[in-house]
Amino acid sequence: MKTLAQLEKSIERFEAAFWRKERGIRPPVGVTSRATWLPVRYLRREFRRSEVLPEDVRPEAVATDYEFAFANRAVSSDDWMPFAAPWRAIPWLEAACGCGVRFSTGALAPEPCVGSPDALKDASIPARPAWLERLRSETERLVAAAPADCWISPTILRGPSDVLAAMRGLTNFLVDLYDNPEAIDAAAERVNRLFMDTLDVHFEVVGPKLGGYGHIFGYWAPGRTIAIQEDVMGMCAPSLYRDIFMKHNCEIVRHLGAHVLFHLHSTGFQHYRDVLTIPGLAGLQMTIESNGPELSALVPVFQEILERSRLALFVDSRFDQLHDILPKLPSEGLYLVIPDDRIRTEKEYEDFVTEHWKHD
Repeated sequence: MKTLAQLEKSIERFEAAFWRKERGIRPPVGVTSRATWLPVRYLRREFRRSEVLPEDVRPEAVATDYEFAFANRAVSSDDWMPFAAPWRAIPWLEAACGCGVRFSTGALAPEPCVGSPDALKDASIPARPAWLERLRSETERLVAAAPADCWISPTILRGPSDVLAAMRGLTNFLVDLYDNPEAIDAAAERVNRLFMDTLDVHFEVVGPKLGGYGHIFGYWAPGRTIAIQEDVMGMCAPSLYRDIFMKHNCEIVRHLGAHVLFHLHSTGFQHYRDVLTIPGLAGLQMTIESNGPELSALVPVFQEILERSRLALFVDSRFDQLHDILPKLPSEGLYLVIPDDRIRTEKEYEDFVTEHWKHD
């Protein structure tokens, strides 16, 4: 468990170096377990049927993020802010929009539920409010039991493109984008409204802690926060994002406030310049993957992002290349996340920070 002094020091670093982009302060650096990104492993026992129902999500069946990944960390002096969120293996918005939640060993996935683009016009959104009721009750339960060093974060809430791709099935969705973009656009507006309503419920239940809010990416924010994700757009031309989905993301930022990030993958970020033009967006979060570009090739992208905004960088792969690229990046507005199989001890953490930033 982190001490109050450790938490306050990290909060000061997030506030000054990341949010205010002050000079002369090293950026926050978090260390986290890779298991954090495989929440299906939180199951205490496997389900006996192929479809998960809202009543299946209960503490006897699923451990919390904090129990599974943060209660006994080897590194605690880092800046990662421990969190718990309603079980992130559930595709909550997709399920609320009518997708069945299919279970097989090691995975949960939404099942398409809309047979044609025309059917989107009449599709109920939400179609299965029991999932939203369970999401609220799980949030309330986590708030009531939160340890002193744990923030309650919004769970993974995917954006309209991802939800519609689940409802229609990926192939059908991609065809719809070209053959019937009007139907997709109209449905995206309704999904976006559900997204914002769901965020409102979360922040009705979850108030600030130590002056701010936590998120599943391990950061602290002085105001309400979320990281928007439209992962399927990484497979599409930027114009499709710009023409159909960007305006809905703009509405989320207007609705929630000044601390909204946008999640990207290094395997599909070609729309990042459009994302950077979202009025009031706080910054980008990018996950570095082994099948994406080398970090050296991404340096100009990182520099552009940090010049214009903020960057939360999760180095899920290519950690060995950090030594060469970090001197080329400004510290102001940067937040770095590293897996705990690359930084395994307090000493390794201290050595990493000292090597790259002489000041604290």
